[in-house]
This record gives sequence, structure tokens and C-alpha cells, in this order.
Amino acid sequence: MTKADLVNNLGTIARSGTKEFMEALQAEKVIVTTKHNHDEQYIWESQAGGSFTVTRDTDGEQHGRGTKITLFLKEDQERRNKDLVKKHSEFISSPIYLWTEKTTEKEISDDGSILMMEWN
Repeated sequence: MTKADLVNNLGTIARSGTKEFMEALQAEKVIVTTKHNHDEQYIWESQAGGSFTVTRDTDGEQHGRGTKITLFLKEDQERRNKDLVKKHSEFISSPIYLWTEKTTEKEISDDGSILMMEWN
């Protein structure tokens, strides 16, 4: 998608009902990274507040073309989304890949202070 496509298409979704969209997906945040043949690579990002940002992607992995959607899911939604991708990818000629990563945070006490640690 071009930058204009992101603003016009995904922006319309965000303005008209991001909260409902995010609740239906059971997502906390959605990031869309996209590269069109005739435009730069951009990142569209939205949380459930009804707003979104579009920025030029200068730091991330550069794509030749295509779109990558990253969902930051709420707890226990991995199985549901895997099933949705499997069901709907049967009818699409472009490949859909699903990568998952689970992160947990734990409090660790070290000499009376509390540290927050993150594991993948």
C-alpha cells in the first residue's frame, strides 16, 4: 500500500471504530508495515484510542514490496487467531505466514529492590 492507501483505508477503520475493531481482534495494538512499488516503506500504527500514526520506515527491515501486519494480542488469543488464519488463507493465492512470540514479565527481588525482567 502507498502512504495514501494507509491513511485512506486503514485510517477510515481507525476513525470509525478502532475500539470495536481491536476488541474483535482481541488486540492491544496493530502495526502495519507496507511497501508499494511506487512509494517508500511506511508503518501504520494504532491502539484502541481511535487514533493512528503513519511514519516512514527508515530503521526496520526493508521489504521489496508487500504488507506485514503485527498484532499485539491480549492474553490467550493465540489459538483463535491461528484458526482464523488457517481458515481464511485457504482462499488467498498470496502466502500468509503466522509467527508467534510469547513474552512474560516477572518480578525478581534483588537486595530489597524489585526488578522487572522480560523473557521471550
